[in-house]
Amino acid sequence: MYKGKTFELWYDKVNEESLLNVIFRHNKISITLKLDEFMKFKKDISKLDNEKIVDIKGHVCLIKCYKKDSVKIFFQKNNVDIRLPKSEFKHFKNEIDDIKDDFIKEYVESEGEEYLDDLNETVEVIKPKKTFKDIIINDEIKKQMDISLAQIKNHDLIFNDWGLGKKHDYGTSVSLNFIGMPGTGKTLAAEVIANELNKKLHVVQYSNLVDSYIGETGKNIKLAFEYASNNDAVLFFDEADAIISTRTNVLDSTDSLINMDKSILLRKLETFKGVVIFSTNLASNIDKAFERRISSHIYFGLPEKEEREKIYNVLIGDKMPLDSDVDFGELADKYSFSGGDIKNVILNSARLAANESLDNKDKTIKMKHFLEAAEMVDKGKDLMETSLLEGDRNDLKKFASYIG
Repeated sequence: MYKGKTFELWYDKVNEESLLNVIFRHNKISITLKLDEFMKFKKDISKLDNEKIVDIKGHVCLIKCYKKDSVKIFFQKNNVDIRLPKSEFKHFKNEIDDIKDDFIKEYVESEGEEYLDDLNETVEVIKPKKTFKDIIINDEIKKQMDISLAQIKNHDLIFNDWGLGKKHDYGTSVSLNFIGMPGTGKTLAAEVIANELNKKLHVVQYSNLVDSYIGETGKNIKLAFEYASNNDAVLFFDEADAIISTRTNVLDSTDSLINMDKSILLRKLETFKGVVIFSTNLASNIDKAFERRISSHIYFGLPEKEEREKIYNVLIGDKMPLDSDVDFGELADKYSFSGGDIKNVILNSARLAANESLDNKDKTIKMKHFLEAAEMVDKGKDLMETSLLEGDRNDLKKFASYIG
Protein backbone atom coordinates (compact mmCIF):
# COMPACT_ATOMS: atom_id res chain seq x y z
CA MET A 1 0.00 0.00 0.00
CA TYR A 2 2.79 2.42 0.93
CA LYS A 3 6.55 2.01 1.15
CA GLY A 4 8.49 4.93 2.61
CA LYS A 5 11.95 5.59 3.97
CA THR A 6 11.02 5.37 7.66
CA PHE A 7 7.97 3.11 7.62
CA GLU A 8 5.78 0.85 5.49
CA LEU A 9 2.02 0.69 5.57
CA TRP A 10 -0.17 -2.18 4.38
CA TYR A 11 -3.83 -3.00 4.53
CA ASP A 12 -5.74 -6.05 5.72
CA LYS A 13 -9.34 -6.90 6.46
CA VAL A 14 -10.47 -9.33 9.16
CA ASN A 15 -14.12 -10.05 9.94
CA GLU A 16 -15.21 -7.09 7.83
CA GLU A 17 -12.94 -4.78 9.85
CA SER A 18 -10.27 -2.72 8.08
CA LEU A 19 -6.80 -2.93 9.62
CA LEU A 20 -3.65 -0.99 8.86
CA ASN A 21 -0.21 -2.38 9.73
CA VAL A 22 2.65 0.05 10.33
CA ILE A 23 6.20 -1.31 10.01
CA PHE A 24 8.89 0.91 11.50
CA ARG A 25 12.03 0.44 9.42
CA HIS A 26 14.39 1.59 12.20
CA ASN A 27 13.71 -1.38 14.49
CA LYS A 28 11.53 -3.66 12.31
CA ILE A 29 8.65 -3.45 14.79
CA SER A 30 5.13 -3.59 13.41
CA ILE A 31 1.90 -2.34 14.93
CA THR A 32 -1.63 -3.21 13.79
CA LEU A 33 -4.35 -0.58 14.16
CA LYS A 34 -7.97 -0.39 13.14
CA LEU A 35 -8.59 2.12 10.37
CA ASP A 36 -10.13 4.70 12.73
CA GLU A 37 -7.30 4.18 15.24
CA PHE A 38 -4.68 4.77 12.55
CA MET A 39 -6.41 7.98 11.45
CA LYS A 40 -6.44 9.23 15.06
CA PHE A 41 -2.78 8.27 15.47
CA LYS A 42 -1.93 10.15 12.27
CA LYS A 43 -3.83 13.18 13.55
CA ASP A 44 -1.98 13.11 16.89
CA ILE A 45 1.40 12.94 15.14
CA SER A 46 0.53 15.88 12.89
CA LYS A 47 -0.07 18.09 15.96
CA LEU A 48 3.58 17.85 17.01
CA ASP A 49 6.12 20.50 16.16
CA ASN A 50 9.32 19.07 14.69
CA GLU A 51 11.37 21.83 16.24
CA LYS A 52 10.08 21.20 19.74
CA ILE A 53 8.69 17.73 20.36
CA VAL A 54 6.60 17.65 23.54
CA ASP A 55 5.02 14.84 25.52
CA ILE A 56 1.42 14.19 24.51
CA LYS A 57 -1.31 11.71 25.39
CA GLY A 58 -3.00 10.90 22.11
CA HIS A 59 -6.09 8.86 21.30
CA VAL A 60 -4.20 5.57 20.79
CA CYS A 61 -0.68 6.22 22.07
CA LEU A 62 1.54 8.14 24.46
CA ILE A 63 4.41 10.10 22.93
CA LYS A 64 7.24 11.01 25.24
CA CYS A 65 10.68 12.53 24.74
CA TYR A 66 13.08 10.00 26.20
CA LYS A 67 16.32 11.58 27.38
CA LYS A 68 17.55 14.12 24.84
CA ASP A 69 18.02 12.17 21.66
CA SER A 70 15.06 9.76 21.37
CA VAL A 71 11.27 9.63 21.31
CA LYS A 72 9.12 6.89 22.80
CA ILE A 73 5.77 5.93 21.28
CA PHE A 74 3.71 3.68 23.53
CA PHE A 75 0.61 2.09 21.98
CA GLN A 76 -1.59 1.42 24.98
CA LYS A 77 -4.10 -1.02 23.50
CA ASN A 78 -1.39 -3.08 21.78
CA ASN A 79 1.01 -2.75 24.72
CA VAL A 80 3.87 -2.03 22.31
CA ASP A 81 6.70 0.37 23.12
CA ILE A 82 8.63 1.86 20.17
CA ARG A 83 11.69 4.07 20.60
CA LEU A 84 13.11 6.10 17.75
CA PRO A 85 16.01 8.55 17.52
CA LYS A 86 14.71 12.11 17.32
CA SER A 87 16.02 12.49 13.79
CA GLU A 88 14.23 9.28 12.72
CA PHE A 89 11.02 10.35 14.44
CA LYS A 90 11.08 13.73 12.67
CA HIS A 91 11.43 12.01 9.29
CA PHE A 92 8.62 9.63 10.27
CA LYS A 93 6.37 12.55 11.21
CA ASN A 94 7.04 14.30 7.90
CA GLU A 95 6.34 11.12 5.95
CA ILE A 96 3.10 10.25 7.71
CA ASP A 97 1.92 13.86 7.31
CA ASP A 98 2.47 13.56 3.55
CA ILE A 99 0.08 10.61 3.22
CA LYS A 100 -3.29 12.13 2.45
CA ASP A 101 -6.30 10.88 4.41
CA ASP A 102 -8.23 10.55 1.16
CA PHE A 103 -5.57 8.22 -0.26
CA ILE A 104 -5.96 5.83 2.68
CA LYS A 105 -9.76 5.89 2.62
CA GLU A 106 -9.94 5.44 -1.17
CA TYR A 107 -7.52 2.50 -1.01
CA VAL A 108 -9.63 0.79 1.64
CA GLU A 109 -12.89 1.43 -0.20
CA SER A 110 -11.48 0.17 -3.52
CA GLU A 111 -10.59 -3.29 -2.16
CA GLY A 112 -13.85 -4.79 -3.36
CA GLU A 113 -13.45 -3.25 -6.84
CA GLU A 114 -10.00 -4.79 -7.29
CA TYR A 115 -11.24 -8.19 -6.19
CA LEU A 116 -12.00 -9.90 -9.50
CA ASP A 117 -8.91 -8.66 -11.35
CA ASP A 118 -6.60 -9.92 -8.60
CA LEU A 119 -8.23 -13.36 -8.50
CA ASN A 120 -7.33 -14.19 -12.09
CA GLU A 121 -3.65 -14.52 -11.19
CA THR A 122 -4.05 -15.84 -7.65
CA VAL A 123 -6.54 -18.71 -7.84
CA GLU A 124 -7.06 -21.52 -10.34
CA VAL A 125 -10.64 -22.79 -10.23
CA ILE A 126 -11.08 -26.52 -10.93
CA LYS A 127 -14.30 -28.46 -11.26
CA PRO A 128 -13.13 -31.80 -9.82
CA LYS A 129 -13.73 -35.02 -11.72
CA LYS A 130 -11.43 -37.44 -9.91
CA THR A 131 -12.88 -39.97 -7.47
CA PHE A 132 -11.43 -42.59 -5.14
CA LYS A 133 -11.35 -44.92 -8.15
CA ASP A 134 -8.75 -42.67 -9.76
CA ILE A 135 -6.31 -42.60 -6.85
CA ILE A 136 -4.20 -45.49 -5.55
CA ILE A 137 -3.49 -45.02 -1.86
CA ASN A 138 -2.85 -47.36 1.04
CA ASP A 139 -5.49 -48.24 3.63
CA GLU A 140 -4.11 -45.81 6.23
CA ILE A 141 -4.34 -42.78 3.92
CA LYS A 142 -7.82 -43.86 2.79
CA LYS A 143 -8.90 -44.17 6.43
CA GLN A 144 -7.61 -40.69 7.30
CA MET A 145 -9.26 -39.16 4.23
CA ASP A 146 -12.57 -40.83 5.19
CA ILE A 147 -12.27 -39.45 8.74
CA SER A 148 -11.58 -35.97 7.35
CA LEU A 149 -14.59 -36.18 5.04
CA ALA A 150 -16.77 -37.27 7.96
CA GLN A 151 -15.57 -34.26 9.99
CA ILE A 152 -16.46 -31.93 7.13
CA LYS A 153 -19.87 -33.47 6.49
CA ASN A 154 -20.74 -33.39 10.22
CA HIS A 155 -19.62 -29.77 10.66
CA ASP A 156 -23.14 -28.34 10.94
CA LEU A 157 -24.17 -31.07 13.38
CA ILE A 158 -21.19 -30.40 15.67
CA PHE A 159 -21.05 -26.61 15.60
CA ASN A 160 -24.68 -25.68 15.00
CA ASP A 161 -26.98 -28.47 16.25
CA TRP A 162 -24.72 -29.36 19.18
CA GLY A 163 -23.97 -25.70 19.91
CA LEU A 164 -20.17 -25.86 19.92
CA GLY A 165 -20.08 -22.94 17.49
CA LYS A 166 -21.22 -20.64 20.31
CA LYS A 167 -18.40 -21.83 22.56
CA HIS A 168 -15.75 -21.81 19.86
CA ASP A 169 -15.93 -18.74 17.61
CA TYR A 170 -12.56 -19.30 15.95
CA GLY A 171 -10.69 -22.23 14.47
CA THR A 172 -13.78 -24.18 13.39
CA SER A 173 -12.64 -24.83 9.82
CA VAL A 174 -11.46 -28.25 8.72
CA SER A 175 -7.82 -27.80 7.75
CA LEU A 176 -5.74 -30.64 6.35
CA ASN A 177 -2.05 -30.90 5.63
CA PHE A 178 -0.97 -33.44 3.02
CA ILE A 179 2.71 -34.22 3.56
CA GLY A 180 4.89 -36.05 1.08
CA MET A 181 7.33 -35.80 -1.78
CA PRO A 182 6.13 -34.51 -5.19
CA GLY A 183 4.22 -37.05 -7.24
CA THR A 184 2.77 -39.01 -4.32
CA GLY A 185 -0.86 -38.05 -4.98
CA LYS A 186 -1.43 -35.03 -2.73
CA THR A 187 -2.99 -32.80 -5.41
CA LEU A 188 -5.10 -35.66 -6.71
CA ALA A 189 -6.30 -36.39 -3.17
CA ALA A 190 -7.37 -32.74 -2.77
CA GLU A 191 -9.42 -33.01 -5.97
CA VAL A 192 -11.01 -36.24 -4.74
CA ILE A 193 -12.05 -34.60 -1.47
CA ALA A 194 -13.54 -31.62 -3.32
CA ASN A 195 -15.44 -33.98 -5.60
CA GLU A 196 -16.75 -36.01 -2.65
CA LEU A 197 -18.05 -32.78 -1.14
CA ASN A 198 -19.54 -31.65 -4.47
CA LYS A 199 -17.52 -28.43 -4.31
CA LYS A 200 -15.12 -26.71 -6.67
CA LEU A 201 -11.41 -26.75 -5.89
CA HIS A 202 -9.57 -23.41 -5.68
CA VAL A 203 -5.87 -24.09 -6.23
CA VAL A 204 -3.37 -21.49 -5.02
CA GLN A 205 0.31 -21.70 -5.94
CA TYR A 206 2.59 -19.92 -3.49
CA SER A 207 4.48 -18.29 -6.38
CA ASN A 208 1.22 -16.61 -7.44
CA LEU A 209 0.70 -15.19 -3.95
CA VAL A 210 4.06 -13.47 -3.67
CA ASP A 211 4.20 -9.85 -4.73
CA SER A 212 7.11 -7.44 -4.45
CA TYR A 213 4.86 -4.54 -3.44
CA ILE A 214 4.35 -3.91 0.24
CA GLY A 215 1.26 -5.66 1.60
CA GLU A 216 0.23 -7.26 -1.70
CA THR A 217 1.15 -10.82 -0.68
CA GLY A 218 -0.98 -10.51 2.43
CA LYS A 219 -3.78 -9.08 0.34
CA ASN A 220 -3.56 -12.04 -2.07
CA ILE A 221 -3.82 -14.48 0.84
CA LYS A 222 -6.90 -12.66 2.06
CA LEU A 223 -8.47 -12.68 -1.41
CA ALA A 224 -7.92 -16.42 -1.79
CA PHE A 225 -9.76 -17.16 1.47
CA GLU A 226 -12.57 -14.70 0.74
CA TYR A 227 -13.12 -16.06 -2.77
CA ALA A 228 -13.27 -19.66 -1.51
CA SER A 229 -15.69 -18.62 1.23
CA ASN A 230 -17.97 -16.71 -1.14
CA ASN A 231 -18.07 -19.65 -3.57
CA ASP A 232 -18.24 -22.44 -0.95
CA ALA A 233 -15.12 -24.03 -2.47
CA VAL A 234 -12.33 -26.17 -1.07
CA LEU A 235 -9.19 -24.03 -0.82
CA PHE A 236 -5.95 -25.85 -1.73
CA PHE A 237 -2.51 -24.32 -1.15
CA ASP A 238 -0.18 -26.35 -3.35
CA GLU A 239 3.53 -26.54 -2.45
CA ALA A 240 2.84 -24.52 0.67
CA ASP A 241 6.14 -25.15 2.51
CA ALA A 242 7.28 -21.54 2.15
CA ILE A 243 4.11 -20.00 3.54
CA ILE A 244 3.60 -22.31 6.56
CA SER A 245 7.26 -22.96 7.42
CA THR A 246 8.80 -21.82 10.69
CA ARG A 247 8.90 -18.05 11.01
CA THR A 248 12.34 -16.52 10.78
CA ASN A 249 14.25 -14.21 13.09
CA VAL A 250 13.74 -10.64 11.92
CA LEU A 251 17.02 -9.42 10.43
CA ASP A 252 15.59 -6.95 7.92
CA SER A 253 12.31 -5.60 6.58
CA THR A 254 11.94 -8.57 4.21
CA ASP A 255 11.93 -11.03 7.12
CA SER A 256 9.37 -8.85 8.89
CA LEU A 257 7.07 -8.84 5.87
CA ILE A 258 7.34 -12.61 5.37
CA ASN A 259 6.46 -13.20 9.02
CA MET A 260 3.50 -10.84 8.75
CA ASP A 261 2.23 -12.67 5.67
CA LYS A 262 2.31 -15.85 7.73
CA SER A 263 0.47 -14.07 10.54
CA ILE A 264 -2.25 -13.10 8.06
CA LEU A 265 -2.57 -16.73 7.01
CA LEU A 266 -2.87 -17.78 10.66
CA ARG A 267 -5.64 -15.25 11.27
CA LYS A 268 -7.49 -16.39 8.17
CA LEU A 269 -7.26 -19.99 9.34
CA GLU A 270 -8.84 -18.93 12.62
CA THR A 271 -11.82 -17.20 11.00
CA PHE A 272 -12.34 -19.35 7.87
CA LYS A 273 -15.52 -21.44 7.99
CA GLY A 274 -14.75 -23.79 5.10
CA VAL A 275 -12.26 -26.48 4.09
CA VAL A 276 -8.61 -25.67 3.45
CA ILE A 277 -5.89 -28.13 2.41
CA PHE A 278 -2.14 -27.56 2.38
CA SER A 279 0.35 -29.61 0.38
CA THR A 280 3.87 -29.72 1.85
CA ASN A 281 7.03 -31.73 1.34
CA LEU A 282 8.69 -31.64 4.78
CA ALA A 283 6.81 -31.99 8.05
CA SER A 284 9.81 -30.84 10.08
CA ASN A 285 9.64 -27.31 8.59
CA ILE A 286 6.06 -26.55 9.62
CA ASP A 287 5.62 -23.67 12.03
CA LYS A 288 4.25 -24.84 15.39
CA ALA A 289 1.48 -22.23 15.26
CA PHE A 290 0.25 -23.75 11.97
CA GLU A 291 0.67 -27.27 13.29
CA ARG A 292 -1.74 -26.52 16.15
CA ARG A 293 -4.35 -25.12 13.78
CA ILE A 294 -4.34 -28.06 11.36
CA SER A 295 -7.17 -30.54 11.94
CA SER A 296 -5.29 -33.48 10.47
CA HIS A 297 -1.85 -34.21 9.02
CA ILE A 298 -1.82 -36.99 6.41
CA TYR A 299 1.44 -38.48 5.16
CA PHE A 300 1.67 -39.56 1.51
CA GLY A 301 4.64 -41.89 1.19
CA LEU A 302 5.99 -43.61 -1.91
CA PRO A 303 3.67 -46.43 -3.05
CA GLU A 304 4.58 -50.05 -2.39
CA LYS A 305 5.09 -52.53 -5.24
CA GLU A 306 1.44 -53.68 -5.30
CA GLU A 307 0.24 -50.07 -5.33
CA ARG A 308 2.69 -49.15 -8.11
CA GLU A 309 1.33 -51.93 -10.29
CA LYS A 310 -2.21 -50.66 -9.73
CA ILE A 311 -1.13 -47.12 -10.64
CA TYR A 312 0.22 -48.34 -14.00
CA ASN A 313 -3.11 -50.01 -14.74
CA VAL A 314 -5.13 -46.95 -13.70
CA LEU A 315 -3.04 -44.50 -15.76
CA ILE A 316 -2.64 -46.34 -19.08
CA GLY A 317 -6.13 -45.65 -20.39
CA ASP A 318 -8.44 -47.98 -22.31
CA LYS A 319 -7.14 -47.27 -25.80
CA MET A 320 -3.38 -47.76 -25.35
CA PRO A 321 -2.31 -50.59 -27.74
CA LEU A 322 -0.26 -52.65 -25.31
CA ASP A 323 1.77 -55.61 -26.56
CA SER A 324 1.25 -58.94 -24.82
CA ASP A 325 4.78 -58.79 -23.37
CA VAL A 326 4.03 -55.75 -21.18
CA ASP A 327 4.39 -56.70 -17.51
CA PHE A 328 3.54 -53.94 -15.05
CA GLY A 329 4.41 -56.23 -12.15
CA GLU A 330 8.01 -56.36 -13.37
CA LEU A 331 8.14 -52.58 -13.74
CA ALA A 332 6.66 -52.08 -10.28
CA ASP A 333 9.19 -54.48 -8.80
CA LYS A 334 12.22 -52.95 -10.53
CA TYR A 335 11.53 -49.24 -10.05
CA SER A 336 10.36 -47.62 -6.79
CA PHE A 337 8.60 -44.75 -8.53
CA SER A 338 6.02 -42.30 -7.25
CA GLY A 339 2.69 -41.93 -9.02
CA GLY A 340 4.05 -38.84 -10.80
CA ASP A 341 7.08 -40.80 -12.02
CA ILE A 342 4.86 -43.61 -13.30
CA LYS A 343 2.81 -41.08 -15.24
CA ASN A 344 6.02 -39.89 -16.93
CA VAL A 345 7.05 -43.48 -17.72
CA ILE A 346 3.71 -44.11 -19.44
CA LEU A 347 3.84 -40.87 -21.45
CA ASN A 348 7.45 -41.40 -22.52
CA SER A 349 6.83 -45.04 -23.48
CA ALA A 350 3.95 -43.86 -25.70
CA ARG A 351 6.24 -41.25 -27.31
CA LEU A 352 8.95 -43.82 -27.97
CA ALA A 353 6.47 -46.29 -29.47
CA ALA A 354 4.78 -43.64 -31.61
CA ASN A 355 8.12 -42.48 -32.97
CA GLU A 356 9.14 -46.06 -33.79
CA SER A 357 5.80 -46.77 -35.50
CA LEU A 358 6.62 -44.16 -38.15
CA ASP A 359 9.17 -46.58 -39.60
CA ASN A 360 7.06 -49.76 -39.44
CA LYS A 361 3.47 -50.94 -39.28
CA ASP A 362 3.64 -52.13 -35.69
CA LYS A 363 1.86 -49.55 -33.54
CA THR A 364 1.87 -51.44 -30.25
CA ILE A 365 3.62 -50.27 -27.09
CA LYS A 366 6.01 -53.00 -26.01
CA MET A 367 7.74 -53.83 -22.76
CA LYS A 368 11.01 -52.52 -24.21
CA HIS A 369 9.39 -49.07 -24.57
CA PHE A 370 8.31 -49.08 -20.94
CA LEU A 371 11.75 -50.23 -19.78
CA GLU A 372 13.53 -47.59 -21.85
CA ALA A 373 11.14 -44.89 -20.57
CA ALA A 374 11.61 -46.09 -16.99
CA GLU A 375 15.40 -45.89 -17.36
CA MET A 376 15.09 -42.36 -18.70
CA VAL A 377 12.98 -41.27 -15.73
CA ASP A 378 15.22 -43.08 -13.25
CA LYS A 379 18.43 -41.57 -14.65
CA GLY A 380 16.76 -38.19 -14.92
CA LYS A 381 15.87 -38.28 -11.22
CA ASP A 382 19.47 -39.17 -10.33
CA LEU A 383 20.82 -36.39 -12.52
CA MET A 384 18.49 -33.81 -11.06
CA GLU A 385 19.41 -34.80 -7.50
CA THR A 386 23.10 -34.58 -8.39
CA SER A 387 22.62 -31.23 -10.08
CA LEU A 388 20.86 -29.81 -7.05
CA LEU A 389 23.89 -30.74 -4.96
CA GLU A 390 26.42 -29.46 -7.47
CA GLY A 391 24.48 -26.39 -8.60
CA ASP A 392 24.33 -27.49 -12.25
CA ARG A 393 20.56 -27.62 -12.62
CA ASN A 394 20.47 -25.16 -15.54
CA ASP A 395 22.59 -27.50 -17.66
CA LEU A 396 19.94 -30.21 -17.42
CA LYS A 397 16.78 -28.26 -18.20
CA LYS A 398 16.35 -29.68 -21.71
CA PHE A 399 16.73 -33.25 -20.52
CA ALA A 400 14.48 -32.67 -17.52
CA SER A 401 11.73 -31.17 -19.67
CA TYR A 402 11.69 -34.25 -21.85
CA ILE A 403 11.50 -36.78 -19.06
CA GLY A 404 8.79 -34.74 -17.35
